[in-house]
Amino acid sequence: MPTMVCIDCGDVVFEADTWQAMLVKMMPHYLEAHHDVIAGETELPREEWMGRFMDAYRAAEEGQTKAV
Repeated sequence: MPTMVCIDCGDVVFEADTWQAMLVKMMPHYLEAHHDVIAGETELPREEWMGRFMDAYRAAEEGQTKAV
């Protein structure tokens, strides 16, 4: 199962089977610690954040695959 840290602070570790489930697991942390990202109040567009997330998720998947 892929494991990721928060891509914005690195303080919290998340584990989920799919990228969609990973987003759901990350949501409470983002609502509390990174509300500006959720609200779209950052300099980076949401699409860029999602691109960063997908890159990190793919890397987590590859890391998991190599470890098996």
